[in-house]
Amino acid sequence: MLALTTSDAFGAEPPVLTGAEIQAAFIYNFTKFVEWPAETFTSKTQPIVIAVLGTSGLTNELATIVEGRKVNGRPIIVRTVTDGSNLAPAQVLFVGEVEDGRFAALEPLIGGAPILTVGESAAFAAAGGAFRFVQHEGKLRFEINMTSVENRGLKVSGELQKLATVVRREP
Repeated sequence: MLALTTSDAFGAEPPVLTGAEIQAAFIYNFTKFVEWPAETFTSKTQPIVIAVLGTSGLTNELATIVEGRKVNGRPIIVRTVTDGSNLAPAQVLFVGEVEDGRFAALEPLIGGAPILTVGESAAFAAAGGAFRFVQHEGKLRFEINMTSVENRGLKVSGELQKLATVVRREP
């Protein structure tokens, strides 16, 4: 899914990627393997909006990765949001660990909106987050809460579910 490292013809060491670069690559790729309800978009070319809650270095990394790319014919836009008032029309919301408190307050406002929520902490997952980044055997991986995904009307491909370290259903 992620071709994140390369080496040149001279056998140089592949570049060392930062955590933000890896997270950004994952989030971009998530958009390829998640299906939103048809009514989420008003046209076939309406962009996919990835929102980042609060200030985060991830915003710039995401903008770099998605620049000029499309998913299913849709361009991708990255923007920063501060609260629920400027969340619409995002399809993906990233919540860094430092924003857990704001997400807990925002989650009831999001409700069943078709927004894929992606975060970093156990508190994020407990507040209803859908995808959570975790460290597993020294590498960045992700978990999926299928109950949260399904409550938002989203569908996650089987291929993406196979890549998750944990796929769980919360009551």
